[in-house]
Amino acid sequence: MPSTEQLRASAIIAFREELARLEAEGVVALDPATRRRIRAHHDATLAALAARGDVDLTAAAARLSTGMRIATLLGTIALSAAYGLFVSAHWGTLALAPQLALVGFPPVLLVVLTHVAVVRERSGYVASLIATVAAIAFAVNLGTLGQLYNLPDSRVALLAVGAFAMLLAYGYGLTLPLIVGIGGLGGWLWTLGAIPLGLWWRDGFGVIEPLLLVGLLALAAPTWIRGPAKFAPWWRGMGASALVLGLLLVESNGGLSAFATTGRHTIETGYKLLGAVALTGLVVWGIRRDQRLVTQIGSVGAVLYLFMRLVDWFWDLLPKWLFFLLVGAFALSVLLVLRRLRRARAVPA
Repeated sequence: MPSTEQLRASAIIAFREELARLEAEGVVALDPATRRRIRAHHDATLAALAARGDVDLTAAAARLSTGMRIATLLGTIALSAAYGLFVSAHWGTLALAPQLALVGFPPVLLVVLTHVAVVRERSGYVASLIATVAAIAFAVNLGTLGQLYNLPDSRVALLAVGAFAMLLAYGYGLTLPLIVGIGGLGGWLWTLGAIPLGLWWRDGFGVIEPLLLVGLLALAAPTWIRGPAKFAPWWRGMGASALVLGLLLVESNGGLSAFATTGRHTIETGYKLLGAVALTGLVVWGIRRDQRLVTQIGSVGAVLYLFMRLVDWFWDLLPKWLFFLLVGAFALSVLLVLRRLRRARAVPA
């Protein structure tokens, strides 16, 4: 998501382009002194924004930034896989002390490298990559120590990894480790639902209601957790994703509900109704609050939900060609509705 600095810089660039267009069309004509004052003010503002963070001042720079984000994600996956495979390949040939060094030293080194990267590379892409690999290495470290010393399997590992990633994210203002941290803490909270049900903690992942509560907490988190403004959309996006995933799973399989003993059909019917209301509400809330990521995730969830309902209602009743024709018409209707909503939001107040 664009940072506050990037949004301001984009607004200045758009203003300059529109002003030039209006002057060319003869709509407005600024005197030279006024134009110079505006230009000087904007130049100073852009310089200050660029000094505070990585800001794209041209469309070409924005495209390069998108490529850098993709490269950061792919690099994180590749380096994490390389570390895991390296440990797996050499683990059996090492004594205890080298084994401990192999899993214990990399997270510490990667944290130091994260700090160095933050200081030297302003965009944060390299630091975000290193910090995320550090969090994954820390998770590998915990799992390995548990095997070496025969420690009991525990959900606390999720809490530890999530907290470690959060410290890196909020300490250095990095988005990618924030996502890892939300996943770790959210997974830990999800497993707590196993406690009142008397289940093993891993079986808590088979109960959906705690996941829905985690999604609601993540949606509300930006209102009570202070941090960089760019973190808020990701908190809400992860929360919306949890809600969408949970509702789609439980409405198609009532056995995933903590209340499944009351009858799967009843549970599924209830969650079908709840899903229709909740997903629609998610889209409406995202549109009204101008939460783009929430709106997108809610829209995808709503479309998937409605497609599943069409399958339930018409798959066995209609010829397959007619069913997909109906789905196509439905998709076109959704597109027209969203287009009308977009036009309504585009009209200035």
